[in-house]
Amino acid sequence: MGKSKSIQKPEPSNTEERILKEAMRLFLERGYHGTSIEDITKASGLTKGALYWHFKSKEELLNRIMKEFESRFLDGLIKSVQEVQGGTLDKIEKYFRYNAAFSYYNRELCVSFTTLAAELVGAHHGTEPEFRRIYKKYQEFLSNLVLRGKEEKVIEEDIDPDLAALTIIAFHDGVLIRWFMSQNEIDGKAYVNTFKKIIFQGLMANTT
Repeated sequence: MGKSKSIQKPEPSNTEERILKEAMRLFLERGYHGTSIEDITKASGLTKGALYWHFKSKEELLNRIMKEFESRFLDGLIKSVQEVQGGTLDKIEKYFRYNAAFSYYNRELCVSFTTLAAELVGAHHGTEPEFRRIYKKYQEFLSNLVLRGKEEKVIEEDIDPDLAALTIIAFHDGVLIRWFMSQNEIDGKAYVNTFKKIIFQGLMANTT
């Protein structure tokens, strides 16, 4: 996938970041319910007391992952797209560039958020409302972008903005997980370009 220095993955620099990194790795390997606080403690090379100094529970680690995803990915994405001087097509192009670069440098964060949401939403877990709120925020951002494109007549008139937003998010989540599973077999740049081409061709109005 693409690269951008402005959203490059930060190197772990302290104990808290190390704990978070190991928690994400274990959640990906074993799932949230399949990972114990003891597993995270052992993987982080800490005593249980040292881990609890930074995070009081496994759920607090989960909440931190959600906050990191929202603030670093989603809020950063929205800000970057809104700053684009141009029309909807320019903004959609920025959406894909930012998305690809962030996912490249922050693979574990993106995939762990996506897989944790799939595991916990619908399972009556206490964090379900927060997952839904973040996805709703993502949906509303994309829906407004599609609506603007319809007003500019560069997106098909019969496209429903809310359904289009949900479809793009679903595509993105699936693309992200498949890339994570097959990263050594997939040309990241070509993969992103194919994703972009399918979305563009499906949304764009015939202006000829």
